[in-house]
Amino acid sequence: MQIHLVIPGLLWPGASLTNPASGLELPALARLLGLGQRRVRDFEPLDRQLARILGLAAAADAQAPLPLAALRRLGETTGAAEEAGADAGWLCADPVNLSFAREHLLLNDFPIDELTGAEIDALIETLNEVFQDLGRFEACTSTRWYLRLAKPTAAKLFPLHDVIGRPIRHFLPEGDDARLWQRTMNEAQVLLHNHPVNQAREAAGRRTANSLWFWGAGTLDPDSVAPPPAVQSLEPLARGLARAGTVEPMPPDAASALQQDTVIVLDTLLPAARQLDLDAWRANLASVERDWFAPLAAALRNGRLGTLTLTAPGDRNTVELEVRSGDRWKFWRQPIAFEALLASLAPTVAPASGAADSAPYRPDR
Repeated sequence: MQIHLVIPGLLWPGASLTNPASGLELPALARLLGLGQRRVRDFEPLDRQLARILGLAAAADAQAPLPLAALRRLGETTGAAEEAGADAGWLCADPVNLSFAREHLLLNDFPIDELTGAEIDALIETLNEVFQDLGRFEACTSTRWYLRLAKPTAAKLFPLHDVIGRPIRHFLPEGDDARLWQRTMNEAQVLLHNHPVNQAREAAGRRTANSLWFWGAGTLDPDSVAPPPAVQSLEPLARGLARAGTVEPMPPDAASALQQDTVIVLDTLLPAARQLDLDAWRANLASVERDWFAPLAAALRNGRLGTLTLTAPGDRNTVELEVRSGDRWKFWRQPIAFEALLASLAPTVAPASGAADSAPYRPDR
């Protein structure tokens, strides 16, 4: 039996030089790192990694656009999944906040549940009144909004997570229909800035949802996804990929995962990692150690699990680990602290002028 565990956010963002795992007790993870075969791969976007792991044929071509909006919508628990999958004309239209920093206009996403249900309903209603020629807006959660297009678009649109915290001028729509979506973004900004919901939020000193970020264009071919094994995830893109492959995803649960070959996508660490919320990340990592690393290490030790593959996509690279049941007999392999692994992946800081050169510590991989 094989389990593939995908944990985005396990690798603390490389731009931060803190030692995030210092003092955490992670004995099961350390044992797995010591026993298994590891490799570090170059950066690959999380969306494309999930698509490749879960059998989307187009993911093999690094340049091919992926129908991320249609797939994410298919994975939502709100609304009819059959209806979402039958219509390829979807865009993600997520609410964002734009703010000026010096001469740059920066984009920031919204934390979950910062917008209330009443606020979301009012904003969606206005968007549908003004942009009815483009299609119909809907909100599946407070942060995941969609536009069901009246007609498909061929514009090149950049994923939201590539743009967060960055100047948006580097990520404006390109290619066919680019002018349409640039104009739509500008009109949406004016509309949302002046909306009573945002006027009230601004008066109360709260952040405003003053723009939308459109992304994820592409056509979903129902025959383009090979049926994966059992899939466990709450992450909507992973759930959509499973459903596109005619597999109904289940919530993550280690005990049931050990009953059959399973792909598990755990995204509990990702929000805290993206927002550099160290306390939340450490608390969630302790939970992953208890609920996943410990029982899977035990299953390898007693022979219930044949192979565990761990994929940890990061913002600079991806760590892959493969541990086989037979590796448990390799008593000479010592545990490797997760803290040491993170240190080996940290970017090298150039020494100050006149300082002695020093090589960073890199444990054996």
